[in-house]
Amino acid sequence: MNQATENAIQAEAKRCSDAIKSAMKVKPKPKFDSVSKPLLSKHYANVKPLGVTFVKFVSVIGRLNGRYGVES
Repeated sequence: MNQATENAIQAEAKRCSDAIKSAMKVKPKPKFDSVSKPLLSKHYANVKPLGVTFVKFVSVIGRLNGRYGVES
């Protein structure tokens, strides 16, 4: 993949992450799966034509949120 494609994936991943975070702030707090699945599907539809797998898209979101740390 070229840099423009990577940037597009990261931008959509950031928008998706922000949407999930804001949806989880409502009271009473909803279940994570009921919020995340529709939002992930919606945002993944935007990057699917770029040839990105769903797992890669979720992985990029995880990296943006610091889920994968470097071991010492």
